[in-house]
Amino acid sequence: MSRYDQDWQKLVALARQAPPTADEIMLPPGFATRLAALAAERPALSPWGGFERLALRGFVTAATCCAAAVAYSYFGHSPEFNEELALDDTVAVVLDLR
Repeated sequence: MSRYDQDWQKLVALARQAPPTADEIMLPPGFATRLAALAAERPALSPWGGFERLALRGFVTAATCCAAAVAYSYFGHSPEFNEELALDDTVAVVLDLR
């Protein structure tokens, strides 16, 4: 054993021999076992639980917006060519390329 292990064993032995003080609360026997069993039977709460719900709502909202944009672009325009829109080139007007 290393010196650290020997010192640790001495410290543990002295701590076991120390009498309880008046301000310490004595727990009933088996309390730690019951507490550990109770903690093991409940699923741990995820710290990301709230974020997951918000992320799912955000995903549904974004998917709805995308579907609305696709529907607008598909149904909102006529298939005919509009010459006025084709001739109205703002970059050519600003740069005076005509």
